[in-house]
Amino acid sequence: MSSETTENRVEVEASAVDYKTQKREQMERRNKRNEDLARFILSRTSIYLIRINKALSQMAARYRLQEIAQAIFASLQEYPLLALGVAIVIFTFTLPFLVFIFFTMTTAVMAFTGFVLIEGALITAASVMLVSLLIGVFLMVAIIGMIFLTGYYSMSRMYEYTNKFNLENVREYLREM
Repeated sequence: MSSETTENRVEVEASAVDYKTQKREQMERRNKRNEDLARFILSRTSIYLIRINKALSQMAARYRLQEIAQAIFASLQEYPLLALGVAIVIFTFTLPFLVFIFFTMTTAVMAFTGFVLIEGALITAASVMLVSLLIGVFLMVAIIGMIFLTGYYSMSRMYEYTNKFNLENVREYLREM
C-alpha cells in the first residue's frame, strides 16, 4: 500500500472521531443548557407560588375569612335544611361551569383521539339502532299478519262447517234427545 492512501485513511478516521466528539460535546452543552433553563423556570415558579400563597394568607388573616367560614359552618350544622339549600344554590351556580368544562374536555379528547373514530362509532351505533327498529317493525307486521290469516282461515272453516251441516238437522237431533 502506498503511504498516501494510508495517510488519507488516517486523516478520515481522525476526522470521523473528531466529528463524533464534537457532536457529543454539543449534545452535552445543549443538555446542560436545557437543565439550567428548567432549574431557572422551576425556581421562578416556586418563588411566585410562595408569594401568591403568602398574599392569600395575609388577605385571609386581614379579613378574618377563617373565622367567618367557621361561623357559617357552625350555623349550617344547626340548620340542615339551610345547609341543603346552600348546597343546592352552590350546585346550581356551578353547574354551567361544570357543563362547559365537560364539553371542552370532551372536545379536546375527541380532537386528540381522532374525530373519525368517534364519528365511525356514532354511525355504527345509529345503524345498529335503525336495523333493530326495522327488524322490530317487520316482526310486528309479520305477527299481526299471521294473526289475521289464522283468524280468516278459522272463520272460513267455521263458515264451511255451518254450510255443510244444516241447522235444521241439528235442531231435530237436539229435540230427539
